[in-house]
Amino acid sequence: MRTVTSRNIGSSRSGRDLAPFDPFASLLSLTALALLALLAASLSGCATPKAATQASVVSETDFARLAASQIQPVDEARAQLGMAQDELGRAKLGVVTGQHEGALARADQAAASANLSRAAAETKVGQDSNEPAQVRQARDDTLVAERGKAVADARLAYAKKLATSGAAQVAAAERKVDLMTARVNLAKLQALRDAGVAAAGKYDREAALRSVTDAQAAHERAMATAAEAARETSVAAEQLHALAHPGDGATGR
Repeated sequence: MRTVTSRNIGSSRSGRDLAPFDPFASLLSLTALALLALLAASLSGCATPKAATQASVVSETDFARLAASQIQPVDEARAQLGMAQDELGRAKLGVVTGQHEGALARADQAAASANLSRAAAETKVGQDSNEPAQVRQARDDTLVAERGKAVADARLAYAKKLATSGAAQVAAAERKVDLMTARVNLAKLQALRDAGVAAAGKYDREAALRSVTDAQAAHERAMATAAEAARETSVAAEQLHALAHPGDGATGR
């Protein structure tokens, strides 16, 4: 009897020590673990591109290890970068010129609209008076005002195309600066490798090459956009010239 009693007591204590199974709590725990894993993976993915980019850019400290005779290709790349920066400066100046043209076009628009309103008022006066001379004058003034408005509209359209073209030229020039900057960095890395500098081993040459390739592709896309914008601007300029100088023909500038 005592043996049976002891076994029953043990069974009772074991039942008190084991917590009841809660499926909802287990699901919450698994969800929390999954979220933590996703967060860790996301942080890891965000850090990788930055580290790779930094590892591909040659520091000035490492570049200073080279002698003057070992950096000729870098000097040539820097010269190309300087010319690209000059082109960017000229492109930005072109945007200022385009803004001036836009201001003039808007002034022409206001003047043309005022002339049309004045001609309409003269037409009404002529019709009310029924005087032939006044009617003819109002008709002539209306024709001149309408022609002026057409020219003003064409000039404003041209100014807008010019502004778009200017912005595209700036973007293309910026992409060229990016390309030349990437080439300067690649030239630095190659100079380190050619000189046998041990520090060259810590840089990712493949990443540096990808930077040049990507910059080249971006520059080509920007150039294509700028070329199309320039073509549309040329068409708008021809239309403006045809309206402003109808007797000159399409090429009579």
